[in-house]
Amino acid sequence: MFFAIFIYQKLINPNRTIGDTALYLGLWSGDNAGNYEYIFKDSTIMLEFVGNASALYLGPVFGNLPFMLLAFYGIYYSVSRLQLSSKQLLWILFLLSFPTFGVYSSVIGKEAVSVFYMGIIGGYIIDILNKKRFKPKLIELFSFYLLFFFTPYYAAAIISVFIFIFITNNFYLKGNGKLILLLLHFILTAFLFYIYRDAINEMSFDVVKHFSLAVGSTRENTIFVNENDIFWNAPYGMLLSFWGPTFSEILQKPIQSIAFIESLIIFCFFVFFIWMFLRKTLKTYRLNIFVFALTLIVIFWILFANYPSGVFNPGSALRYRERFYAFLVVFLFYFYSKYIKKKVKN
Repeated sequence: MFFAIFIYQKLINPNRTIGDTALYLGLWSGDNAGNYEYIFKDSTIMLEFVGNASALYLGPVFGNLPFMLLAFYGIYYSVSRLQLSSKQLLWILFLLSFPTFGVYSSVIGKEAVSVFYMGIIGGYIIDILNKKRFKPKLIELFSFYLLFFFTPYYAAAIISVFIFIFITNNFYLKGNGKLILLLLHFILTAFLFYIYRDAINEMSFDVVKHFSLAVGSTRENTIFVNENDIFWNAPYGMLLSFWGPTFSEILQKPIQSIAFIESLIIFCFFVFFIWMFLRKTLKTYRLNIFVFALTLIVIFWILFANYPSGVFNPGSALRYRERFYAFLVVFLFYFYSKYIKKKVKN
């Protein structure tokens, strides 16, 4: 938190605060300032109300503290449910200690709140996968409320996971049954995309209006130009909105090289997970459809939902990535320790 406020902020942009922290702390007023009657209808107004109260009692620096603790607890809630060796634990803590993730999850903002509820939901999913329980706790129900309130576009990934697990467990599906279920999932997804293609196209063109080329890091719109570009350009857009700054952009703004290196390491982690999964498959001559399906569903839905708002600005890409980054890391580590590398040695 101190690094974010006193160092990172001054390195990236001395004239601005991180994200919208100034707005939430009441240091400057937004368009909806004081409209607290919409507190349960607008996530920005809710954060303004809570953040203003936090800054009033704790000050502009320690007003960030409650949100830092929320994010910390969300991470702890999910990571503590993993059965990891000491070496694996060090790796996951390393991946969750990158400067960019630490900065955005340690100050007031939607990122810190998202890390909290995605962590709680991640912990709940792990308990279900381990067949410890199905009935959600109060904090988990509250996290689902926050999910639909702050980032409803991530809900497709979470709901799809629960549906897949529920059908698999209750109908005792084996390998072929799980594969058919996965195929049905993506057939239904393609059908829904086709039915709502006009609304999705309109949404993608509206997103462009929120980015101005006057902001130095904003990219020229070459993604959403024609009808259905949001679908055709999805593979490239999903990668770009997750990665953040490109190599050419860090040459223009060297400070972004920190984030570029982070993204490179994260990408290597994903490649390592895929390699270990493939190696296990080739060694046993059996494809674990369950792991393959859930991983594919989660990564596809979250990255697709994230890419329209993160593809036009590397800063926005990094900021929005932190909302679900810890969830993905914990999710993949669970499958790695549970199904890919079953033996745990301390």
